[in-house]
Amino acid sequence: MSFVSFWTLGWLWGGCGCCWGVSHPWIGRTGVVNLGVLTQWVPAQVVARATAGRSAHRGRRPGALPLQFTAYFELALALFSGDSYEDVVDHLVGAVPELCGHAPAKSSLVEARRRLGPAAMRALFEQVAARPVAGQGTLGARWRGFRTLGVDGFLLETPDTAANRGYFGAPSNGRSAPLGYPQARVVTLVETGTRSPIAAAVGTYHSGEPTLARELASAVGPGDLVLFDRYYPSVTLWQAFEARGAALVMRADSRIARMGIRPLADGTYLARIRASRHPAAHVSVRVVEYRVDGDQDVIRLLTNLLDPGAYPAAQVAALYPERWQHEGAIGALKTHQHPRGGVLRSRDPALVHQEIWAMLTVHHILTRLITRIADERGQDPERISFTKVLKDARRTVIRQCTRTLAHAARRALDMADDLRRYLNPLRPHPRTSPRTLKRIRQRYKLRPPTARGTPVTTKTTPKTLTLHPIVQT
Repeated sequence: MSFVSFWTLGWLWGGCGCCWGVSHPWIGRTGVVNLGVLTQWVPAQVVARATAGRSAHRGRRPGALPLQFTAYFELALALFSGDSYEDVVDHLVGAVPELCGHAPAKSSLVEARRRLGPAAMRALFEQVAARPVAGQGTLGARWRGFRTLGVDGFLLETPDTAANRGYFGAPSNGRSAPLGYPQARVVTLVETGTRSPIAAAVGTYHSGEPTLARELASAVGPGDLVLFDRYYPSVTLWQAFEARGAALVMRADSRIARMGIRPLADGTYLARIRASRHPAAHVSVRVVEYRVDGDQDVIRLLTNLLDPGAYPAAQVAALYPERWQHEGAIGALKTHQHPRGGVLRSRDPALVHQEIWAMLTVHHILTRLITRIADERGQDPERISFTKVLKDARRTVIRQCTRTLAHAARRALDMADDLRRYLNPLRPHPRTSPRTLKRIRQRYKLRPPTARGTPVTTKTTPKTLTLHPIVQT
C-alpha cells in the first residue's frame, strides 16, 4: 500500500487527526488564521470563551480542525455566503504558506461544524453584541437622551430536507400541501442609528413574532427606547420590556386601547390595554394618533412616555419612521451579505441555527466597523456604504493582512481616512418608493405537487442521436 493510501486512511480514521504516525499538516497551526479587519471584535480569546466546553462531540481530539478554527470558518461562511466550502477555505488559508494546499475535504469541514454545535455560535454572538455599538457621539443614534432600538422579524429559507421541513415547517396552500422551502423565523433587536443587531431569537415558520420578541427584553435597559410595528401589541410583551425600564413606542390598529380613555391637554389620551386571555391583566398607555400628508388613514401609536410636556406628540410621531432603519438592516443582511437567493446552506436544524447565529455575528461586527468609520470622521453611519465596507472586509480576510489586533485596528482607521471611498451620495431631500409591482415573479403556472421525498431531478439515460443524411438524387 502506498504512502498516500496510508495517509488517506489516517485522515478518515482520525477525523483529520493522526493515525499510525501520519498527521495532517494543519495540526497545531490553524491559530494563525484570522478574520481580517473584523478580528478586532472577534479575537481569539473571545472565540475561545465561546467555544470552551461547548463541543457537540466532547472527548475527541481537536485534530486539524479545532473548535476555534471551525468558529472562524463558520463566520467566514457567513461572510462569503455565496461561495462553496472549498472556496471559503481558500479565502482563509490561501495567503498562509504553511496551510495553503492542504485543505481538508468538504466532509471533514461539515463534521467539524457538527462538533462545534449551534450553542457556541450563539454564545459568540451574545458576547460580541453585549456592548452598545453606538457611542455617545454617534450621529442619529439617540432621541432625547434615549438610544433608539427597533424590533422586527424576517424569514430565511433552508434547504428542502426532511429534517428541516419536519423541524421548521413551511407555508402551505391551505390544503396541507407545503409550498416552497422550509423557513426559519428570526426576530432581531436592532440599534436604529447603527442598524446593528444586538439581540435575536430564532424560531420556526409557525413561531409567532411577538412570542419570539419577548426573548429580547433582557437586552434593553432604562436608557433605551424600543420601536415596534403594528403586529406586536401584546400585554405580556409590553410588560416584559417595560419591566426592564425601557421606553416603548408601538404602532396599533383602531381596535386596541379603547378602554379607560382620559384625554390629555395636547390631544393625546391615556387608555388601557387588557390581555385577551387574562382580562385582569392590563397596562396603561398614552395614545398618539396622526395622519400623513392629509391621508385618510389614521396612524395610532401607543407609548409609555405619558408626559405630554416632556415628550410632545409631534416629536413622538416624527420619531416613529426611524423604525424603518430596521428594514434597511434586514435588507443589508438578506440581500448584500447573503446573496444566495435567501436559501441557507445547512441541511439539518442544528446547523441551520449555527449558520443563522454566524450570519448575525458577522452582520453585527460589520456594523461596528461602519460605526467606527463614521465616528472617526463625524459622519452619520447611514452615510457609510454597507456594500463597500463588506467587500473591503472580505479582501482583508483573503489577504490575511491583519495578523494582530493592532493591525486590525489600524486597518479600520485607514478605512476611515479614505472616507470618500465608503460614503453614500448625500441626498438632501426625502425620497419615497411606492409599493407597486416592479417585477413579474411568476411567469409560469405553478407545478403540480409531487409526492413527499421525490427528488427535484432524476437520473435518465443519455439521448441517442441518429444522423439523417440528405439523399442525393
